Amino acid sequence: QPLPNDLATADDNCDNLVDVAVVETEVLGNCAGNKVITKVWTATDDCGNSVEATTVITVVDNTPPTITTAPSNTEVECDGAGNSNEYNAWIASNGGGIATDNCGTVTWSTIVVNETTDCGSTLTREVSFTATDDCGNAVSETALFIIIDNRPPVIDMAAANMEIECAAFGNDQALTDWLTNNGGADASDLCGGIGWSNDYNGQLSDDCGNTGSATVTFTATDQCGNTAETTATFSIIDTAPPVIQQAATDFEVECDGAGNQNSLDNWLLANGNALATDLCGDVNWSNNFTGLSDDCGETG
Repeated sequence: QPLPNDLATADDNCDNLVDVAVVETEVLGNCAGNKVITKVWTATDDCGNSVEATTVITVVDNTPPTITTAPSNTEVECDGAGNSNEYNAWIASNGGGIATDNCGTVTWSTIVVNETTDCGSTLTREVSFTATDDCGNAVSETALFIIIDNRPPVIDMAAANMEIECAAFGNDQALTDWLTNNGGADASDLCGGIGWSNDYNGQLSDDCGNTGSATVTFTATDQCGNTAETTATFSIIDTAPPVIQQAATDFEVECDGAGNQNSLDNWLLANGNALATDLCGDVNWSNNFTGLSDDCGETG
């Protein structure tokens, strides 16, 4: 600060009233806070005799800016592309940091001091924010830019029910293929790859013949452990009738006068000598016999 005139005093052998005047000049330094102030003091007596003295004041700014609001951590949901827009905006705002300086303006700069990757495309980036004044004095604070993944995968195509006709062989392979293909489901995730699992316990329900079904939940899990589910049913059905391998044959017996009951019973029991097979289980026989026609005598 300029020194007041009364800080410089002078006396004279012949005059008690000595006039003291000062001329002040200021030369700016290489930054707003640095300057050199020169004061030339002139003492003059009543006879016009004078003498000078010089004071040089050097002002130096060695004080860094003051961070009044520190940069703060920020968390953003992973977009799979580095979240560059959010990161650039955070950097541009100095992480929310505010700094002031008594002698000039403040300029911010940043540098990444550490970065650790996590699951998928998530990460934690440590950034040092530095506030520098016009004279190069600086102060720094660090903050974290954190990419997290709390978003589950998206089921783009749900698992589909599958219904197949019961067969003597091949059903097991069809089930295996359906499970391996996740029931035809498809999923995507912005932040990384996807793994599939299902809750099939290895057993179908016990329906008629070799039919059965199982309702299976397929789970898509991303690299950060977030999950999405889709459910479908695998069914083995039987709509195909048995195949008659050998048709029933007529049977004619000579009347014995007692209804030929044994022959009739044996013929019915043998299903008229017919043979049938089925791909999906055993075959049970029945018939619609109600009685013989009333022909001549005991024939029919």
